[in-house]
Amino acid sequence: MIDACPDSAVLFFDVDDNMTDKDFSAVRPSQAVIEAFHRLRNAGHQAFICTGRPLWLIADGLRALEPAGVVAMAGATLEVEGRVVHEDCFDEDIVEELARRMAAAGIEAFFETNVATFALEPAGVEQSSLIGTSVVHSAEEMRVDGSLRVGKVCLNVPSLARVANDDGFIDREFELCNTGGQNRELSPKGIDKGVGVARALEYLGRTGNARTFGFGDSGNDLGMLAAVETAVAMGNAMPEVKAVADYVTDDVAHDGTVTAMQHFGLI
Repeated sequence: MIDACPDSAVLFFDVDDNMTDKDFSAVRPSQAVIEAFHRLRNAGHQAFICTGRPLWLIADGLRALEPAGVVAMAGATLEVEGRVVHEDCFDEDIVEELARRMAAAGIEAFFETNVATFALEPAGVEQSSLIGTSVVHSAEEMRVDGSLRVGKVCLNVPSLARVANDDGFIDREFELCNTGGQNRELSPKGIDKGVGVARALEYLGRTGNARTFGFGDSGNDLGMLAAVETAVAMGNAMPEVKAVADYVTDDVAHDGTVTAMQHFGLI
């Protein structure tokens, strides 16, 4: 862990840690966060948004922070200077098989691409529980320009047993993450936010993780926190996140990211 950071640092922020607005499309960072990002840039540090969300859901308010880049889709996508430099997607046959199993089990699931999110709904359901998604009933309806570019699947279920069918399909083909309660995320095998962090550092020409910081609160942040030198947990973080943190800061409602940046001498 670093007590202070006089040299250039790279910071990775889980989106939800910086925001209090639940209407994500209208997210506006607090004035304290806006000023902190400005001071970070002036000090020569580089800040990345590191989120589970796809690129199309990165709100204008976050873009206005002028981050060095975005690690999106829980590590599957890296965008730098407005250009996607890496994107991992599921094989199309895996998407088709998962959609078939979800439909057969009557489970609502959200299939995320970087240009749209598709709500796979049970037969007869024509309205999604998530605003801004396109309701579909099969994988074929998720194709964009003829391709299935799905990088993550989200669902809210107590168990995936009905989908797994006890044949190892989920364990074999996906990284499974519990992000709190019954919320589950499925990512391509071997992909998590830690992979996204490593790719961002490689793109920047950095060797190792010296002078790197991660700010997280959820289960899908564990990979990111393991990949950085200094792991910061928000005050409202899940217990397992706090357990691996080098420093626990204030909660999101009290601008905990700013508190931590001040603590480590970054701003």
